[in-house]
Amino acid sequence: MEEPKITPLARRLAEENGIDWRRLKGTGPDGTIVERDILAFLAKVMAGEVDLPPMPESPPPLPPEEELKRAQAALEREGVDLSDLIPEAPKTPTLQVEEVPEEELALDFPEIDLLDEEPLFLPEEEEATEAWEEDLLERPLPEPEPRQEELLEAAQEAPEPEAPPALEEALPTQEIPPSPLLGVAPVPAPAQSAPLRVFRRKVDQTRLGEALAAFHRFHGVPETPLPFLLKAAERALAELELPHRPLLGRVEGERVRGFRPSSAFLALFHQEGGEEGEGLLCFFGEEEVHTGRPSLFLAPDGILAVSGLDAPLARKLLERVALYLEDPVLLLA
Repeated sequence: MEEPKITPLARRLAEENGIDWRRLKGTGPDGTIVERDILAFLAKVMAGEVDLPPMPESPPPLPPEEELKRAQAALEREGVDLSDLIPEAPKTPTLQVEEVPEEELALDFPEIDLLDEEPLFLPEEEEATEAWEEDLLERPLPEPEPRQEELLEAAQEAPEPEAPPALEEALPTQEIPPSPLLGVAPVPAPAQSAPLRVFRRKVDQTRLGEALAAFHRFHGVPETPLPFLLKAAERALAELELPHRPLLGRVEGERVRGFRPSSAFLALFHQEGGEEGEGLLCFFGEEEVHTGRPSLFLAPDGILAVSGLDAPLARKLLERVALYLEDPVLLLA
């Protein structure tokens, strides 16, 4: 039975997917199997309508002798002799060695008796002595220096010098009182504390100034941004889920205190004290006071500073608070 015709692309697609294309019926011209026939068969296989037939097993490889015979027969049909394609091995040149007959060589050397010969000696030449060598020989040898052991023995045998009595009388023995510092343990050096890191950010106060002017005009409150700073800190702490609450910071001499802010927004403009607590201290002013406690500062020139928090939290808190201060309408929503 003659095999059906198939296009090269369809053959490649069938072989890559393990399809025996010889069992398919082509829809191309003269029954040629085209790419759409292979794709249609693959769609049926994926839908479960047909099972993918196993690939025909390839015949076992022929032995080398049989393959050589087939290749030689194919070349003979083309008019090519296999012996013409195999290059001849290079011939190794051979060396011809002629045999030379051995000939006895008569060596006629005079016999010499070595015992009868007198030994030859070169006349001894007297070495001339230089004048400077004679001078050195005439000089007497220097006496050897005393060894270290002899010097030590001489020093031990020498009598010790006696101190003059007048000097002993002039310098009476004095008892030195014990120092009050003796026996006192050294004061340990104070342990170095970890450096306090402060993070700052510039805030645009244009809209904040407009809001303060409007509150001052309608409610007569002082134009201090501290109430807006407290509310912005409250929103930012809640969004970041930090376990802190904003406090109204006050510096009284060497002491820093934090008061819980009032729940009424207008009352924050006049609040000076209240119940103390722990949390994020909020300040407004030109001087920053960093004590290690979580603190938030707003300067009149718009510099926002945070201290007492880890670097990632401090940066996030700065960004959230700055967002509300630059658009305070979000705090009133």
